[in-house]
Amino acid sequence: MTDAYKDCLRAHGLKSTKARNGVLAILSRNTRVITVEAVYAALLEQGCKVNFSTVYRILEMFTERKLTEKIFLPDEGKYGFSLCRPGHTHRLICLHCHKVVDLSHCPLSDYEKEVAQKTQFDIVGHNLELYGYCPECKKGR
Repeated sequence: MTDAYKDCLRAHGLKSTKARNGVLAILSRNTRVITVEAVYAALLEQGCKVNFSTVYRILEMFTERKLTEKIFLPDEGKYGFSLCRPGHTHRLICLHCHKVVDLSHCPLSDYEKEVAQKTQFDIVGHNLELYGYCPECKKGR
């Protein structure tokens, strides 16, 4: 448990606990979207005695506090989690290995303005996730 994790949790209005620090450590080591089951298994491997429901609640709480993002994994029919990235991001997600690649620019800004003008909606944000297979997984298919 490092002070950086404690500080991060405090900055998001959360108490530092062994389970929360463990979940945060696992997420920080992962560049892929990771399921609740995978986080739970990793915690058990590290000797952290925690209930599955606790891990689920921690990830949901992290998402509410904008510490993590909840991302649908259509190939598994469930959600996964990753640490929030700073700024406005769009991403590519590999359906096989769950690798995440951020897109360098927003392809929706002009379209968003057009939709706002046509519908008179006051649009406050959007999300774009493209699913497919990364080069490594595509080779193995």
